[in-house]
Parts: sequence; C-alpha cells; structure tokens
Amino acid sequence: MTREQTFRKYIKEYDIEVPEERVQNMYEYFLLQAKHNLQYDTLINGAVHLNKAQELAEMEDEMREAAFFEAKSDLVMKELMKQLEPEVTEEELQAKAEEKCRKDGTTMDMLKMFFGPSLSGLKRDLQEEKVKDYIFEQMNNA
Repeated sequence: MTREQTFRKYIKEYDIEVPEERVQNMYEYFLLQAKHNLQYDTLINGAVHLNKAQELAEMEDEMREAAFFEAKSDLVMKELMKQLEPEVTEEELQAKAEEKCRKDGTTMDMLKMFFGPSLSGLKRDLQEEKVKDYIFEQMNNA
C-alpha cells in the first residue's frame, strides 16, 4: 500500500464528526474549481463544452466524495496536531529550508518572504509531515 493509500485508509477509518457545513463549503469550492477548469479548457485549448451543467452534474458524486474526504482529513490532522504537538528543531527547519531552496532554485530571502521571517509556514509543513509519519507508523503496526 502506498503512503497516499495508507493515509486515505487512516482518515476513512478515523472516528470524528464531520459537520455537513464543512463538507458543503468544500464541495462548493470544488464546484467552482471545476467550472473554472472548464472555462480555462475552452479559452486555452479551444475545447467545446456545449453542456457545462451536464458535465458538472456527472462530476457531482466524485466532487462530493472528495469534499467529504478533504473536510474530514483537515479535522483529523488538526486533532492529531493538537494531541501529538510535533516538535521541529531549528536544525530540521534549516535543513528543510535549504533543501527547498535547492529544489526550487530560490534563495533563503525569497523563501522567508513566502513562509514568513521565522519560516513558520514551513515549520507547519514539517509538523504535518511528522503527523503523517505517525499515521503511517500506526497503520503499519495495526
């Protein structure tokens, strides 16, 4: 099982209340994105979408399922972040920042402009990675 499959399985099995409003908000976001994609496809590729409403209707079940998963995974990650309080050392943060600079071909100053002077956004990414590592460990030991 891949890491993504393991993560999806964990989220699916995790017992947590998912408010319908969160799912609906996520669905509306996906719907808006799908409309945008159809319009972009027409403008850039010249594709003809004669019945956009029908195309969107055919995607509805998939978008609703994705909306539920995204809403639930967000709640699960927030709960686990609160429970586990994953720590990121300055060395880990610096190493990740340097890796990102090399990978993206950017400078540390540009990275700090994007993530903030303390790299707090990047630190959050590392904390989420640690929570996902915890999830994979739990699923592998199950």
